[in-house]
Amino acid sequence: MRKQISKFMLMFLVVFSLLIISDCRNTLAQTSILSVNNLNGIVTDKNNKPLEFVSVFVNDLGLTSATDSKGRFSFNGISNGSHILTFKLSGYASRSLDVNLTGNDTLYSILLEESLIEIPVIDVTGSFNASEISESTFSITELTSRTITKSRSQNLAETIQNIPGISNVSTGTGIGKPVIRGLTSQSVLVIHDGVKQESQSWGDEHGPELSLFDLDRIEILRGPASLVYGADGIGGVINVISKPLEFSNIKRPVYYGGFTLGGFSVDKQYFTNGTLGFGTKNFGLKGHFGYRKSGNTITPDGTFTINTPEGKKEIQGGELFNSASKELEGGVNLGINGNFGMMNLGFELFDRELQIHEDPLEDSEATPNQKVQTKQFSLESNINLSAKLKLEPVLSYQLQTRKEFESIEDKSAVNEALHLDLKTFDGALKLHHEFSSKMSGTFGVSFNRQDNKTLVEEKLIPNYYANTTGVFLMEKLDLSKITFSAGARFDNKKLNIEETVFEMDSTGNPLRTLTPQSITFEAVSGSFGIVYTPSEYLNIFANIGRGWRPPSEFELFVDGVHEGTGRYERGIKTLNTLAEPKPEASINSDLGIRLNYKQLSIQISAYRNMVDNFIYPSITGDTIDGLPVFNIKQSMSTFYGYEYSVQYQPVKWIVLMAGGDYVNTLNNATGNPLPFTPPMKNIFELKVQRQNLGSLLNAYFKLSAKIVSAQDNVDILETRTAGYTLLNAGIGFDLCLAGSIASLDLSIDNLADTKYVDHLSRYKGYAMNPGRSFNLQLNLPFRF
Repeated sequence: MRKQISKFMLMFLVVFSLLIISDCRNTLAQTSILSVNNLNGIVTDKNNKPLEFVSVFVNDLGLTSATDSKGRFSFNGISNGSHILTFKLSGYASRSLDVNLTGNDTLYSILLEESLIEIPVIDVTGSFNASEISESTFSITELTSRTITKSRSQNLAETIQNIPGISNVSTGTGIGKPVIRGLTSQSVLVIHDGVKQESQSWGDEHGPELSLFDLDRIEILRGPASLVYGADGIGGVINVISKPLEFSNIKRPVYYGGFTLGGFSVDKQYFTNGTLGFGTKNFGLKGHFGYRKSGNTITPDGTFTINTPEGKKEIQGGELFNSASKELEGGVNLGINGNFGMMNLGFELFDRELQIHEDPLEDSEATPNQKVQTKQFSLESNINLSAKLKLEPVLSYQLQTRKEFESIEDKSAVNEALHLDLKTFDGALKLHHEFSSKMSGTFGVSFNRQDNKTLVEEKLIPNYYANTTGVFLMEKLDLSKITFSAGARFDNKKLNIEETVFEMDSTGNPLRTLTPQSITFEAVSGSFGIVYTPSEYLNIFANIGRGWRPPSEFELFVDGVHEGTGRYERGIKTLNTLAEPKPEASINSDLGIRLNYKQLSIQISAYRNMVDNFIYPSITGDTIDGLPVFNIKQSMSTFYGYEYSVQYQPVKWIVLMAGGDYVNTLNNATGNPLPFTPPMKNIFELKVQRQNLGSLLNAYFKLSAKIVSAQDNVDILETRTAGYTLLNAGIGFDLCLAGSIASLDLSIDNLADTKYVDHLSRYKGYAMNPGRSFNLQLNLPFRF
């Protein structure tokens, strides 16, 4: 692995040197090209009243500040060139501002209008550069920091599952796998602060492993994103963005941080998180630490009738035995900011222990469990080569250990049923260029190296190492009313399987051995999009993109019992050693509109995604050791559907919201739908919010209804599920405290304690979904 990383670093240095040489003539001729500016401004409302606590971001540089009591903000040492600023304050419509700095200090006046409608103003996920949402050719949704604190749930997928186009494959309350437009696992990328998360996502019960605290926002991009992020992500991307480091604009340092406390009654969970940071003019440091622990999940009392392959069945509500969890998380970030640009070093730790509830009719005392740990080291930088040329290197190294145990006793005795040790090095070098005020883009190279070891006698996947390289180019042309974006990418993955003994007899002699072999996958991906803006209120966008995903090592070579899923699984090469598996290749087309007119906001998008060589587990009807046998297969599959979101503010203190989605899937080989196709959902919400209520800010009350249709369009061996309606409520407020805005939020999920089984629940054959839950979250930030 060291040799491969050394090769990438050499390529990194060569490209960097060529870029410097190519730009040196221009740099020497213009000695002031890297001059810096002081960027200052005042934010007011329509009555010219200064607004305090407005969050101001310079998105391409990762810088943040907040307005003072006079509405003023300031950034020092901002390089020449184009930058996008965003302004956010709860109770006001967010706004973006595109500025072009030329060496002179500039004072900007920003007007924010009162509004309860929440819409994204920039897109940092759909391209290599941040762009205004009106220029994005993708269907994008954003959760702001304040929205996250209101709706933060027990895992990432559960937090975002009510967004149109998003669903959640749940394993109780502890594990959630995001679904975008009917695709999940490795077809959905999770990015955390620019780094692709490697979480062995091929497993149904392997969820993203990252903290939900200290977040600035979550962006969701629906549709293939292979152009920007390489392999995988043919369904979409979830981009989790932490709050940036803060730097001081005055002579003394700035100190900031916060504490979060809360809990969920449905599983007696409590959690806490603390953040502490400080910044000088050129140096920033921030650390965070969190802990959460839950007991067993509670479902509604009584019985509930469900469908099973054998017919109708009654399941019992109450406490789900062996469904508790706990997690420890933390991290530290160090940043340097100067005339050269910025550099950020980061470390993240995520340690989780989970219990998996089993069917009580099969074994009422079963205690399978997991222990997962992820460590991540990262380096991200933005280097100003000139006013129109910036270099962005991103490096990361992840170490992940996954252990699964058949029982609590096995865990105590360290008798592992599954033990995977995965190391991932990921690097990319991006050159952002701006040919003119109308045309800009990015050229770059990437490299990924993975090493996996399976450290138990009976193995689920082989030992392997894989190298993936890529080269990409993306350009954007911005005309007066039309924006074009286009790009292409080439990736090559070489998978090297090491000799692996899958099973031994009682005397230690190999019974099943996989011999060394190599497999190469190559793919060209790309995207072409257009946005037409006939007026300042309306965008019409269209995009056609090609994504790709190579078969995972699990999908190729799995051969055995997977304790986490309770299945016996066999991979493509396990079934036929002479098989020549091909990567998934998708062609996705999107068409949508964004209308934002006064007190009305509408976003509608329709799509069709055709995936050749789609990989899926197919139940055979056979059993081995009492477990159902699933074979991994490939065929053409088609996904099509729509999403919509409507927000209407009839009066100053009321907003009405509606959103929903529909997806249809088809396995072209069998003519049947694909398993775990999300049912149609519609969500309606009423929110009442007053900007000032005594000393309270943005006090609100909301009531929503989530209506999920029955799923009768199922695979021949899959069970149908009934529709259901969930009522949810929430109340909360903000409060000025310690130079920041504190918040308190109380919400009630499943207000009526409705009995139901969600189609994407992995417990749906023997347990109901969670019952009523009272949730409390207190957020106490400070800044001085």
